[in-house]
Amino acid sequence: MNATTQLQAEAMPKGNYVLLTADTLHLILPQHEVGAAGYLEGGLEASDVPGLLKLSGDDGAHRFVALSAQMTPLPHCPPERFLVASLGEEDDELSWCWNELQVLINVELPLHRLPSVLCAPDTPVDRYVEIEGKLAYLCSARQLRAFAFPPEN
Repeated sequence: MNATTQLQAEAMPKGNYVLLTADTLHLILPQHEVGAAGYLEGGLEASDVPGLLKLSGDDGAHRFVALSAQMTPLPHCPPERFLVASLGEEDDELSWCWNELQVLINVELPLHRLPSVLCAPDTPVDRYVEIEGKLAYLCSARQLRAFAFPPEN
């Protein structure tokens, strides 16, 4: 195998995806893993669980997550994050906060592998696409959730 072969792109499976943006973080998830989008209706504050936020003054069960560029939960929600969507098929009351959410219908983008030196064993992404001049990491809801909230040992 030579360097040219390693840099060749593979075809992303053709289908419907969602491009999720959280500041400089861009993720692409299969559309069926992203729930209905909505607007954040009020400010968020820390809840009693680290990494989870709640609507200010609301003690209901619904919680929110705002990710950092490293895909870890932030202790607050940046003011630019006004869109929310659930991820995955878990029947929980967890919404993820985004700056932008774009549905990509019937796309097939060139998919590139991240260099192995950039991937730790627990890294939830190992491939990326270039879309609209941005690098977006292909991920699944399960991988993202497991990375953002690793099981306690």
